[in-house]
Amino acid sequence: MQRGTSSERVSASKEAPIPLRLDVLNLLGPSADAVLTGEDQTGPVPVVGVLSAWSDLVAEQTRQQPVNRTVTGLTQHLIDHVEWACRQEWVADFAEELEGLTKTLRRVSGVEPVRILLPVTCPTCDLRTMVREESSGWAAECRYCPAVKLSTREYAQLVAEQARAVSTPGEV
Repeated sequence: MQRGTSSERVSASKEAPIPLRLDVLNLLGPSADAVLTGEDQTGPVPVVGVLSAWSDLVAEQTRQQPVNRTVTGLTQHLIDHVEWACRQEWVADFAEELEGLTKTLRRVSGVEPVRILLPVTCPTCDLRTMVREESSGWAAECRYCPAVKLSTREYAQLVAEQARAVSTPGEV
């Protein structure tokens, strides 16, 4: 048996593979102005880019000085102004972008939030898909109906309603 005949072609690189994940490096890296405008960006925008864009908008609209460009400083600035931000016309975009960043970070880190299945059915889809997700800020939310997010008071009302329906069958 002869090896390495002229009809066999082997393709290999003389360079070693990069010893790190580029998607993680991209998220941790600095963010250039071009990234914030969507130019020349592959993959998700770096964490600092997302946070600094929103922090700059908040600082501009509240007539404050921009904050330092660390994740901690930017995050604290946004937390300090979250109630004000919730009254702005762009709050839905703000929430959507931060939720997307959270999902991206969970995906690359492999960390999933703790979800506790709740003993009630969703008021919209009528399935037993209500959960309490660690650190989501909601007492209950449906895993399938994005609009169903209940405060502590709303969840207590839902529990009481469903308990009454079980204890008095036939009456609604």
